Amino acid sequence: MVDWARALVLAALRVPAEPHPPEGSAESLVVFRAGKNFYYWQLFLWAIKILGVVVGVLVAYGITWKFVKTAPIWVQYGVVVGEVLGVFGVAFVSPFTFLAIKWAYELRWYIVTDRSLRIRRGVWNVEELTMTFANIQEIRVQSGPVQRLLGLADVEVHAAGGGASVGKHGEEKSHKAVFEGVDNASEIRDLIVERLREYRELGLGGKGNQLNNAPIESSAAILPGLLEVREEAVHLRKALQSKNANH
Repeated sequence: MVDWARALVLAALRVPAEPHPPEGSAESLVVFRAGKNFYYWQLFLWAIKILGVVVGVLVAYGITWKFVKTAPIWVQYGVVVGEVLGVFGVAFVSPFTFLAIKWAYELRWYIVTDRSLRIRRGVWNVEELTMTFANIQEIRVQSGPVQRLLGLADVEVHAAGGGASVGKHGEEKSHKAVFEGVDNASEIRDLIVERLREYRELGLGGKGNQLNNAPIESSAAILPGLLEVREEAVHLRKALQSKNANH
C-alpha cells in the first residue's frame, strides 16, 4: 500500500524513482545510501515535533480554559471543539509527514562513477547536484557529536571554478556536494580519492589536469608532515646558533 502510494505520488510529481547515472562508464558506477541510523534520527526528530505540537495544544487549552470557565456555555463549547479539532488535525497530518520522511530517505541517492558524482534528495522539492572530477579540489569528512554517537558522518566534496556560486557580496563560494548521514564515510572518501587520482593521471579531464596539485583531502591530512618540517627547522636553527656561539 505504501509503495503503491509512493509510486502514485512520484508519477503525479513527475519524479523518477531513480536518478539518471552521471557521466562515466557503467562498469564504474557505485551507489551509496544514507545509513539506517540517519533515518531513525529523522524519525526521532519528527516524533519530537509531533509531541511538541500536541503538548502545545493541550497547554493552550488549559490556559484558555481558566479564562472561559465562567464564560457563557457556548464559549466553553467553542473552546472544547477547537481543542478537539487541533488534536484531530495533528492526528490527520502525522501519517503524511511520516511518509514524507520515509520517502525522502528512500529517494536519497549518492552515485559515483569514474568521471563524476551525483547526489539527489527530496520528494516534493527535488535537489540534484552533479560534480565532475575536473572541478573537485577538496574532500572532507565531518561528524558532529550526535552523528558520532549514531556511527554517521558527512562526506563533503568541494569544488570551485565553473561550478562555484557567487554570494550576495560578490565573493565566490565553493560548490559543495554532501554525502549526508552515511555510515561508511571512509569508504566513500577513499573511493573518490582513488578515482580522482586515476582521472588526473589518465588525463581524462583535459584542462582539469592543471589541478593535479590541488588538495583532495582536508588540511588535517598533511598536518603530520608540516609538524615534521617544523621540527627539522627548529633543529637546524639550534645547530646554526651553536656554531655561531663557538665562533
